[in-house]
Amino acid sequence: MIRQLFSQLAALAAVCTVTLMICPETEMKKYVRFACVLCAVSVVVSFLPFSKDLPVLDKSAADVADMTDKAAEMIVKETVSRLEEAVTELAYRRHGIDKDDITAVISYRRGDGGITELDGVNVTLKGLKYAVYTVSLKNEVKELFDIPCEVVISE
Repeated sequence: MIRQLFSQLAALAAVCTVTLMICPETEMKKYVRFACVLCAVSVVVSFLPFSKDLPVLDKSAADVADMTDKAAEMIVKETVSRLEEAVTELAYRRHGIDKDDITAVISYRRGDGGITELDGVNVTLKGLKYAVYTVSLKNEVKELFDIPCEVVISE
């Protein structure tokens, strides 16, 4: 086996040497060298004790589930969650309302053709100190989303 490896490497070395001698001194010579090295590596690897049998794969059928509706619902919920955060951020930046003192809930429904439509925004502010901002916040949110908005004060 070792004798066979050396004889194949010797034959490959002879072929590569002749090829490199014939090859002109250009950029192409480095690619020819690279090909010779790859051939030598493949000869050496072919003598390593690997199993030549391919693994037998399980022949059971794969179950494929259609999760399009579930993925769409997850996207809608994440989008609504981010819109609610945007309302909270708007109230904080424009009116200084603490993020812990505001709760924004956006209601939505699935319309015709699977299109999600926003129904309205319900904003709850905790504390009477924010009562002066209810009308302006209601108008800003209504203008931002073009849907009805209700702002309520809770204590």
